[in-house]
Amino acid sequence: MANIQLESGESVFGRGMMAYWEPMLGGACNVWRGTIFVTNQRVCFQISWTTHMEVELRRSEIIGFTVGRHLFATKVMIHSKSGETYTFTGFPAKKLQSWLGSLGIPRLK
Repeated sequence: MANIQLESGESVFGRGMMAYWEPMLGGACNVWRGTIFVTNQRVCFQISWTTHMEVELRRSEIIGFTVGRHLFATKVMIHSKSGETYTFTGFPAKKLQSWLGSLGIPRLK
């Protein structure tokens, strides 16, 4: 599994294989497979076949998350203060909700 370069004082709360839905023009999206990392300072997503961090959000940039469904899969949407939404699906979706909650990131209604 991928790894992340931790900053000083940073510790990993959880990580797992997920898919990131990157929005495109016209309502379509790219779906990237990779690893999500939740630390005490940030949330990062690394595409599996590269070392590129596609998403890197500092804890202070996140206002909350929402949960929805896509067919039979649970999707977790992380909302940033800048108005961006980052959508993730995959097996650890319930764990992702728990990791975010343990950091004090609220579930939005």
